[in-house]
Amino acid sequence: MKLRVSWIQISQDLLPHSDMDSETDLKTVTDAILDTFEISGYSEEYELDEKIIQITTAFFSKTVSDIPKLIRAYELNKWGKTLSGDISTVIGESITYSLLIQLFNINIKDLLPFRNVKYLATISDLAINIEKYEKLKKFLNAKNGILFVNARATMSYRRYYIAKKLSESLISLETIRYPDNYGLISYIIKYDNQLYDLGIIIRP
Repeated sequence: MKLRVSWIQISQDLLPHSDMDSETDLKTVTDAILDTFEISGYSEEYELDEKIIQITTAFFSKTVSDIPKLIRAYELNKWGKTLSGDISTVIGESITYSLLIQLFNINIKDLLPFRNVKYLATISDLAINIEKYEKLKKFLNAKNGILFVNARATMSYRRYYIAKKLSESLISLETIRYPDNYGLISYIIKYDNQLYDLGIIIRP
């Protein structure tokens, strides 16, 4: 399957970290991110291996079969029970994990998912040791640290809804990432009849 990725990097200095910062500051950041996505389009296009996508389902607490088929239904805007909130979450995570495995040669055994303890509200979906992977170090221009990842997916491009979810992910990631590590929000979006990954990298 083809995936268009729009890489957008932001500095942690732009994000709120204290009571002195307001919700308006965060809204300004999310609006700027979505403006950049809408204007610039995608940075890279990748062909994801469906076999890897299927393997990543081993990480999920819910057993979901034939993820590639569900993703095709997602691409075709097939609504209904098969594309519930739980399924869209699995789609977002499986595409994100597959992209990271293929793009940075990450060993699937080194992916550390936290989905089962997300009720804590201060944890990400995934953590990766940057130091172990040369391609990831080069991509981030980093020597070490941890990459904390939040993965999301949505069936349609509703800007207000996506901005709200981006704000939630930014706050969640900053709680655990700040001040020395890296963050990635991977938002799988159906936009202009194409499948996109809005990949937001947060740099210390």
